Amino acid sequence: MTRFIRTLAALALCISSLPATADSFVDSVGDAFIANLPPGWNATTGSWRYFDTLGCFTTPGYTCYGNNPSSPYGSPYFGEYGANPNLATVQIGEDEAVVVIFRTPPEMRYYSFNQYLFRRPDSSTEVFASMSQALNLKGLGTTGSPEPGASPFDAYAAVVWTADQNTFDSVQADLLESGLPLHAINFLPLPQAIPARPSEPAYALHMGHGSSFDVFNLLMRTALPDEQASLDAYVQENPYYVVRVGPSTHLAPNPAPVIGYPSDISGVTESASLQTALNRLVSDIGKRYAGAFSFKKQTSTYTEHVGWDCISELSECTGDNYDVLYSHDVATFVRVKDLQDFIIVVGVNHQQAGKAAYINSTIYDSKKFASIVSVADADLTSQSALYHAGITNPRDPRVRTYRGLYAYMFSYDCAGKQYCASIPPPTASNPIGLRPGSPFFVLSRSYLEPHTLVRPSDTEVVQHQVYLGTRK
Repeated sequence: MTRFIRTLAALALCISSLPATADSFVDSVGDAFIANLPPGWNATTGSWRYFDTLGCFTTPGYTCYGNNPSSPYGSPYFGEYGANPNLATVQIGEDEAVVVIFRTPPEMRYYSFNQYLFRRPDSSTEVFASMSQALNLKGLGTTGSPEPGASPFDAYAAVVWTADQNTFDSVQADLLESGLPLHAINFLPLPQAIPARPSEPAYALHMGHGSSFDVFNLLMRTALPDEQASLDAYVQENPYYVVRVGPSTHLAPNPAPVIGYPSDISGVTESASLQTALNRLVSDIGKRYAGAFSFKKQTSTYTEHVGWDCISELSECTGDNYDVLYSHDVATFVRVKDLQDFIIVVGVNHQQAGKAAYINSTIYDSKKFASIVSVADADLTSQSALYHAGITNPRDPRVRTYRGLYAYMFSYDCAGKQYCASIPPPTASNPIGLRPGSPFFVLSRSYLEPHTLVRPSDTEVVQHQVYLGTRK
């Protein structure tokens, strides 16, 4: 009888109806979780929403925050958006938790959950800065295996996002009672204060609801599925149960641990011979196109900061991820003089070299910070390097020398060129594009070093080179 009364009390405190998913196990665990909440706890049910990329293009003034076209983005949604109503945000009290119960994605190269401080209450700047390393597929516990990361696909799990250790302990006990094993319950600690530079005070966060409190975001990335149709079906099915819970009577806070950012140094570096080969490849490419184009090397700037730096400086991070080595590959932006002018990216395929789960290079709209066209490692092949170096004889010794390297072009007009990605114009049916000749910039990404399980270190990889080819 006591259990029945407790269940009725918990259900009566729900602010909205139970979320419906397309997965019966997710539903059963989620419904039981709400029914098993401690007496006096509140629950607000939400949903799982995906980032609206098309909205960046169809609505004036919207930004895509430097979106990665290889990665659809999902977030818990409680009726709150940032300044752009295409990215879900959330406010959370210091003793509340956002609980996501879900079936994990199908097989793919990468997925992760990352927590962000999106905006401060006293500023219009969208900081969008990470507050720790990501919880990625290599560290996620699921029902598939007691060992984290051993069975990350098509299994069940929960992510508990909270700044209070006592709240996590209560939520964990509830999830256990509701049918999830301990190893499938994942804690993503939200820090109540951000550590600052030495001799400076910690940077306090303001958790609560209303205009005087911080706004946050929890972002899930998924990238490069083995079968695109499987991911499309998964996104359509949306097997997520989302709820925000917390005690109605606030107790003394017990701050969750701050996990921060581990070192990105693995001790494993790419071979110096790759650097020598890359320099020679660049020279060969320059010679091949020298008759018609002049070449200018672009400045590639690699990631050094982390989200905490953006928070303490109140600057924009635009959704950084410590699992990624980012490279901004032009100093400002590119404005071509001729539509056959091109950008060519020449580098080492770090995925093949065992230094990344995947890599890509992407053209961005310089106004909307929106991705237009991208090339990932599956297309960054040695055949592309040989083609742009003008090597056609399979017995040429450079065939072996350039193994593991790539060279890929981006141009508004790729006519007559292979291994060249065309920058598309916007159309009525597909607004994702650039008017021919519009300015753009280039970003490159290297995701998830296999030894550290965070971003590759820029000191341990051979850095790619980027050139602008301008018709003479």
